[in-house]
This record gives sequence, C-alpha cells and structure tokens, in this order.
Amino acid sequence: MNRLKSHGLRFGQKSLKRTLRLAILITVATAYSVFVSLPTAEGWTVLQERDPDFRDYMSITFTSKSTGWVVGAASFEDFENPGFIGYTTDGGASWQKSEIKIAADLAEVYFLDEKHGWAVGANGTIVTTSNGQDWEPQTSKVGNGLKGIYFVNEEVGYIAGESDTILSTKNGGRTWKVLQGGALGAIGDDDANMYNAVQFLDEETGWLAGVRVSPSTQGQSALIQKTTDGGQSWVTKETGKEDILEDLFFLNPSMGWAVGENGIILHTDDGGESWTEQASGTPETLRSVGFADENNGWAAGGDFGVGAILRTTDGGKTWELEDSKEKLVKVFVLDGKNVWLASSTGAIMREK
Repeated sequence: MNRLKSHGLRFGQKSLKRTLRLAILITVATAYSVFVSLPTAEGWTVLQERDPDFRDYMSITFTSKSTGWVVGAASFEDFENPGFIGYTTDGGASWQKSEIKIAADLAEVYFLDEKHGWAVGANGTIVTTSNGQDWEPQTSKVGNGLKGIYFVNEEVGYIAGESDTILSTKNGGRTWKVLQGGALGAIGDDDANMYNAVQFLDEETGWLAGVRVSPSTQGQSALIQKTTDGGQSWVTKETGKEDILEDLFFLNPSMGWAVGENGIILHTDDGGESWTEQASGTPETLRSVGFADENNGWAAGGDFGVGAILRTTDGGKTWELEDSKEKLVKVFVLDGKNVWLASSTGAIMREK
C-alpha cells in the first residue's frame, strides 16, 4: 500500500487494528518489563514512564500548570470501546481515567477552560465535557476520521478531518454543521484533502493543515488553507512542498508555524499568505508544534523507537535537536514555564 492510500485509510479497518493489537499484547507485555526507565531528555522531567495499562496516547492538553487531559486508545481494556480519556490535577504526576465508553480511538483533545472540553477521533466521534471529568457524545453527522478541533469560545468551534471534512458549530456542539466533505470511505480517483489540524483566532479567521492527495497521479502536496469568513470558503496557500503536514500553530494573526513529514517546519509572518521553510535538522516526522512567544517554541515527533524534540529561542531561525527513544505525539505549551511532552506509549515529560 503506498503512502497516499495508507494516509487515507488511517482511521479505517477498525477490526484489523483491534486484531493486530491483540496479537502483540503478549509481546508488548514482555517488552514492557525490559524498559526499566525512559531515557530522560536533557532539560525534561519524566512524570510517567509508560501508561500502566498499555494505552496508546495521541494528544495532551493543559489549562493550568496543574490541570490537564490526555486522549487515545485503551488497547488493554474494552476492545469494543477503545476510546480513552485521562485527566490530572497535579501537573501530570498522576492520572485518572474518565469513566465513559467510547467506541472509537480518540485523536485530539481541546479545552477552552478547565470545564469546557471536546475530543474527536475515528468514525466521526465527538465527545464533550462541561466539568472536565464527565463526558457525553455529540452527533457529528459524519462517519470518517476527525483529526483536529478548535473552539473560539463556548459556542463557536470547528473540526477538521479526512476526506475534505470540515465541521462547525455555533452552539457548543449541540449541533454540528458539515461545511464540506464528510463522505465515508477511502480515497477514490478524485483529488482529496486530508486535514490534520485546525486553528482559529476568532470566529472568522482560521487555518487548516494537512495534505492534498491526487490518486490519479500518485502525487501529493503539503496543504495549508485559510478562511476569513468562518469556514464558508477556504483559500489554499502555496507551500511548494510535498510533505504531509501534521500540526499548525499561530501565535497571533501574523506569525504561524506548520510541521510534518520529513522534519519539515514552515513559517509565516504575514498571516499565512506566504510560507518559508525553517531547517529542523531531523528527518523524523514532526507531529506537534507550539510557541510561548515570538522567540520560544518547541516541536516534537518521531516514529516507534525514534523520537525528536526541537527547541528554538529565536522564532525558528535555528532549532536545537535532541533525540529521544520515544515516538512523541504532542508538545503542549501553556506558557514559557509550563511545557509538556507526550509519547505514544504514555510517557509524560515536563520541561524543567
């Protein structure tokens, strides 16, 4: 299966995924005992070495230096309800599992404040909370994988996902409107956009990042789109790159970064109208990026057994690379003094 098709089917073939997980549980359990400790990256404190129940982590977020959430898939528990949400009230030193049955893996979590949060994932799954601990489902009206979510306020939010999918709500998610896409299935013969990240600065202005795939030519291109009318229309911004973009972060209306495949880092200082590449120094896929201010930023990524942590103090003109033996899925920057990393195997690190 080529890269185009595998990306399009990322959330598909649910039963096969469950079978593969079951097949490797014994191997994982054996290997788990071998990992005495997580190699500590310089400047980082390990809060959790591995998830104790072999859960797969996909995203992490915090609303204060104490309160945070993580989402992913609970591989070792209920195969029919694999979606996992955990929360911490001590900065990540200990975690509790939210008691909710979610029949799909979760890919992303977003909190507007300590009470109002949403998580999205496979099969059009959306769940929400109004107290930070108890969750309930929302109806997306789509069945494909959802990858990114962002709320401007308690009422207005946006979701992006596979197969051109963009959703919006103006009532906190009680009802979601399909702005475009939403068709279930793998990539066909037509070109399609696969969105991995979404961010808005206000109700009208926002950006999407991902990849545009062209099955007929077996080609693809890095994708960044911008809207100035609340998602009613989107303009594609030229990047000149082929790499899949995994994450997007805007610090203000002018300055933004996008990261992804092959260690790519793109930067804009004109509101996303034009993008230039910054040298990352790594070939690993970068899956997450965040900034505390115009100078101080972090990016993280990697694949199984190989990870990368990047740090900049000059707005990305130069990036300092530190290797990790963990596939890092998310870096979350609350401010310049509170930054967390999460790995796919459940390792949680906090910058010292």
